[in-house]
Amino acid sequence: MQTAVAVLVSGVVALFGVTSAVLGFIAEANRLKPDEIHVSGRDCVYPANPAHTLGFCAIFLLVVAQIIASAAGGCCSCCRPPGGASYSNSTTTRRRVVGVVASVLSWVAAVVAVVYFWVGVTLNAPMTRRAKIAGPDEECYLLKGGIFVRAAVLSLVATSLGIMSCVLLRLPAATDAPPEQDPKFARPPSQGQANGQV
Repeated sequence: MQTAVAVLVSGVVALFGVTSAVLGFIAEANRLKPDEIHVSGRDCVYPANPAHTLGFCAIFLLVVAQIIASAAGGCCSCCRPPGGASYSNSTTTRRRVVGVVASVLSWVAAVVAVVYFWVGVTLNAPMTRRAKIAGPDEECYLLKGGIFVRAAVLSLVATSLGIMSCVLLRLPAATDAPPEQDPKFARPPSQGQANGQV
């Protein structure tokens, strides 16, 4: 049951995360170009363009994907996993540690991606800005290429780590057989038991 839930949640997280990355790549292709910015006196007029809206949608989808992955994994493993499994087993403990590390790294990548998306969204917003002084000339602020691409790649990294964390933290805990049930520790039958005596 836990495996089925992990697969379902992973699919949803992957859908949201990949869609966020795709929107980032599309936003990069549609970002403002120098010839699209109009200069009026000392003001730069930035027209509306799809990159602004696409960046907002990418941020929203990435944040939703991260929240779903963290909640499904047990709040970054701060909560006990479903079923109240204990972590006494060394394999389960190791798996839990890797899952928590993956979750933390996932959030770090997601935060950096959101910052990149936000910079791209801000510099592609339809508005009027004062031109910057560059020597004797005045120039308009222009977003350099690649910022949406970096955000999209980090979205994919964050999504992959989030899915890995979710799967590791949701898998049922491994159980060790008690010593009396382990064949290596089984005691040979006594003489009386061998002869059928009680």
